[in-house]
Amino acid sequence: MPREIGERHMKLTTLFAAAAILVPTLSHAEGDLSRANVIDLPMEMGTDDNGNMYFKPNHFDLVTGQAYALVITNIDEYKHELALNEVLEKIFIRKVEIETADGDLVAEIKGHINEVEVGPHQTVEWFFVPVQTGEDLEFTCEIEGHYDAGMFGTITIR
Repeated sequence: MPREIGERHMKLTTLFAAAAILVPTLSHAEGDLSRANVIDLPMEMGTDDNGNMYFKPNHFDLVTGQAYALVITNIDEYKHELALNEVLEKIFIRKVEIETADGDLVAEIKGHINEVEVGPHQTVEWFFVPVQTGEDLEFTCEIEGHYDAGMFGTITIR
């Protein structure tokens, strides 16, 4: 083999070897949603001075493939729920996490979760990744009378 072709062959071999090492690493990083940068979505649930119940905010715009932590804080004296309803068909649920005020882990719940009940003056984090698009998907509080008092909202996933 002439020297010029041999050097070119060696450079190409080195390039392909480097690509073979690099490509699996890149595809692993892009596809590993459990290690994606998590965006916190603070949500307050409560009752205003007129007795109207609410989720604040009551609408979220999300993106498929992005990891989110819905940080749900109940500011009321009594419990509320968050049911994701039709949103559940469009997301992958990673976990629900509960910590003490000092940041110590109380519980980490994994698997399919339909709704989360949050006690008075407590905070719960619901971790998920949207995997399908959808517009104005409703979430609600399923405790009797709470929906009628205003506890509902929507999520749009692009």
